[in-house]
Amino acid sequence: MKNLLHIFVLISVLSGCSVANSLRMIYANKDIKPTMPASEAGQYEASVQAFYIGEKPYIKVKADNQEELLFLIDTGASFTMLFDTQATTRLTLERGFSLELRGWGDGENSPAYQTELKSLAFGNVTFENVKVGYIPISTSQYYLRPGEAIFDGVLGHDLLRHFNWKFDKQNEQITLTTKTFPILPTDVEVPIEQFFSKLTIPVTLHIDGKKFNQEVYVDTGSRHYFKFNTAFVENNDITLPTASVQASDFGLSGEAKHTRVRLPELSIGDMTLEGVKSNVIYAEDEDDFSVVGSALMNQFITMIDYQNNVMVFRPYPNISFTSNYNLAGLDLRKLQNDLLLVRHVFPELVADNNGFTAGDVVTSINGVSAKNITEEDWLEMAAQPATFNFCFDSKPCTSITTQHIKGYSTE
Repeated sequence: MKNLLHIFVLISVLSGCSVANSLRMIYANKDIKPTMPASEAGQYEASVQAFYIGEKPYIKVKADNQEELLFLIDTGASFTMLFDTQATTRLTLERGFSLELRGWGDGENSPAYQTELKSLAFGNVTFENVKVGYIPISTSQYYLRPGEAIFDGVLGHDLLRHFNWKFDKQNEQITLTTKTFPILPTDVEVPIEQFFSKLTIPVTLHIDGKKFNQEVYVDTGSRHYFKFNTAFVENNDITLPTASVQASDFGLSGEAKHTRVRLPELSIGDMTLEGVKSNVIYAEDEDDFSVVGSALMNQFITMIDYQNNVMVFRPYPNISFTSNYNLAGLDLRKLQNDLLLVRHVFPELVADNNGFTAGDVVTSINGVSAKNITEEDWLEMAAQPATFNFCFDSKPCTSITTQHIKGYSTE
């Protein structure tokens, strides 16, 4: 009821046309069904190659039986979307009604419009006449520059809900099925609630010497570990750890400035994770912007059972949960040319103190070409104290030395 009331309040304060069209998109594909191999329709299962970029999961899809595209699997997205990349512009698409897409960020929403794909196929299943949102890169605050658009679209709740999904990052494999996943004794099961094209699970935060229960969104489209919001902190009189850093994330509504802290413990089901890097996001309602993200989920084989409303965390053998902390304060993103873009510089950390600025293009780190360094490589490098030599495409090379931040990256 609280979530429902929040939706009604949100609708009442937004412009009528924008809200009406967004609701049209959320329910535009409610009647479509996937076409599966006839012999497997009742017990369908397929595994596809997964591509992980900065913790987020991607798969290859085929649009209109002609273009192979790279799509993000995003449980936090209500509906399926396209970006106007080089590949999608080769599709013949008709412009439909206008949209304003809201996401992370404190800026303006991203202008978009509705269009339709004749077909969208992945894992030997096909959806026909799929309504999608189409986002021009030039008008979206998600990107600093068009060269950041290294994927073509997003699979949202409207299509994901037809299957159960298993994410196995270690083996670079994603499985979609109509069957129920078998459960092992070591698996951790938690109930899922599906509401307004979103998924939530219950968690318990251990902080400030107390325990706090919260419902949080399941967001494979988030590259982070865990997020909770300022309204939850204020309403529960929580004192945050004194060691913290200031940072920014970027979404369809631009930049979201926030605080990052070390959460002492987070319980999901009957497992408790220690030292969870957490983003504390500004929000006026404690139901907003609290999520479990892919950086946490990827440390397990994660199963999302839409049909039975269950989420399963299966531990990998001999792997314990850890959080990587960006000691350099330097957010790097891959470009289409495989170089690395400085997307954000954390204020008052070592990169900021040595002249790094958003928009810098990194050509090498410690003599290794940036083309051979993934986003994940950099996150692992930046989590350990070290000296790094950066070279750029348009400024002199610079060296920085990182160190742990007591109470944040270490206890």
